[in-house]
Amino acid sequence: MKPRFLCWLLALLPLFGLAAPILDTTPAARTWLQRPWEIRYVLFVEPARRMQSEIMVARQMNLERGASGSASVYLSAAALFEPTATLPDAGTEAVAVVALAFDPEGRIINQKGVLKTMSARRNLLDTLVLIDENAPDARPYDLADWAQGIPGDVTFSPAVCGADDTRRYTAAWDLNSPAGSFGCREWTAQLYNRKQPYIDMTSYASRGSFIGEVLGWSRFEDPPKPVIGKHGKVWLCLHECPRGEKPGVIPDIRAWTTRHGYPMPVRPSKQPLYPNADYMDDLNEFTE
Repeated sequence: MKPRFLCWLLALLPLFGLAAPILDTTPAARTWLQRPWEIRYVLFVEPARRMQSEIMVARQMNLERGASGSASVYLSAAALFEPTATLPDAGTEAVAVVALAFDPEGRIINQKGVLKTMSARRNLLDTLVLIDENAPDARPYDLADWAQGIPGDVTFSPAVCGADDTRRYTAAWDLNSPAGSFGCREWTAQLYNRKQPYIDMTSYASRGSFIGEVLGWSRFEDPPKPVIGKHGKVWLCLHECPRGEKPGVIPDIRAWTTRHGYPMPVRPSKQPLYPNADYMDDLNEFTE
């Protein structure tokens, strides 16, 4: 199977609700695409207690993988994370943010410790990985997926996506999942929409509005956009807040939008907004 066809096949698997096969032991897993690095940042957002738990699990998993002599190429990048911001609000669990900023060479420029020497690469399997520039033969760290999306559709793809996004757009997705129904497709659609002045990552469920588990991103060519979301009864600005504002609670969303000349956030007609079911005809036409 040729690498280009393999990349295309793997990119389509999540659209059908299938998990990609474990192929990180193939040579393609450590063959980097020779193309300019275009991602300015990636952003991991989720409830603080859950993020801390996942970091601890990732660290233990990496230790076990090393001790067992696992043949897997990758370690989990989550083991290296420390939240860059934790945003509390009244009566609702705090939200944690991990932001990784890159230069045009893919080097991480906003972190200390181990991450300071890391650079990002994209391989032939469309996996985004971190490698240690000081230890080029060491195992890479699995960071995220580059999802090519539906051929011919550029509304919400290509996108940087996470593990939850593989399931989020299937018919089996629980609309009340604590991970939320706002995912990488919704984020990317707002990122690409030049008329949208911010990215609103609010998830809506029968239990109310909240910020779930989201992997966001931006390119060097994209203008900075504030990242906001409604969590319980309050609005938060989580990243790239306007006019030098610090991440935190937005006391009055109407006053905030008026002050910055933004429209008020509007609840979408449904979530997820771009489920697989809405695009099966396009996929069937492409594969016939």
